[in-house]
Amino acid sequence: MLAALACAGVTLLVLRLGSGHTAASRRFAALPQFGVWVWIYAGEAGAAAALGIASFPAFWILARTTGWRASVRAVAIWPVLGVLLALFGPRAVGTVPLWLDSVRVTAVNVIAWTFITPAFAGLALVPTRLTALARETAPAMNGGDAGRLVAELSWLRTAMLRFLITFAAVITAGLLALGALRSAALAFGTPAAHVPPLRLLSYGGVLTAITALIFLPAYAAWQERVSGLRDTLYPVPGDGRPPHDWYQARDDLDTLLAARPGASRVLAGAFGVLAPLMASFVSALLSASG
Repeated sequence: MLAALACAGVTLLVLRLGSGHTAASRRFAALPQFGVWVWIYAGEAGAAAALGIASFPAFWILARTTGWRASVRAVAIWPVLGVLLALFGPRAVGTVPLWLDSVRVTAVNVIAWTFITPAFAGLALVPTRLTALARETAPAMNGGDAGRLVAELSWLRTAMLRFLITFAAVITAGLLALGALRSAALAFGTPAAHVPPLRLLSYGGVLTAITALIFLPAYAAWQERVSGLRDTLYPVPGDGRPPHDWYQARDDLDTLLAARPGASRVLAGAFGVLAPLMASFVSALLSASG
């Protein structure tokens, strides 16, 4: 909680200090929409700190079991993507009258995105860990240690959802903040043609694609590993006529691991992946109406 409040406070200072350095910047900072943007951005930074710290223990466990080389590689991917997005990605809003606007926004994004690095890296590490579990299945079965595999698969599923919620929530809050910034730019008098909503939608689409690219392969690999373990524990009988207990045992394993793609689980996963895109739509609508 203290870290979240500290990050929110630092964000307020970064966005507020020196905002009256020029006449245009002073007039821009006096707008109510500017205050809304600042507070949403501060909330994003605070949420990033709180959620990132909460997800770090799961990432640390996963990093130790997967290996440091793979972990360092997974951690390094996120800042590289951030730099590529900043250099070549769509401009969500563009230039605003705030003095040193690009420097301020970049600083806040670095703060928030640093805290969600464990969530991104954790999702990137899941397929690597599942590959290792596939190699450990036969020795574990021979040594009567299959319960450890079941327990770790259950833990991995929980960790994946935690990582997804952390990553998607912070990205979604950032997109809502960008919508507030666009509203402030329009209220200042910036022509709507200079801050078209398509920019915001494109930016949200790119972040949605990034979310999907890290979560969907991890979840598909997890489902495949659960299926492989189930077939190893309860193989199809040679005569092709499994008894009722065989069906029940496989169903019990699926229930234990929550492997069945029920409607609620599908909707929860889809909402997490599509949250950034939905937030960009909401932001574009609210900033246009504002």
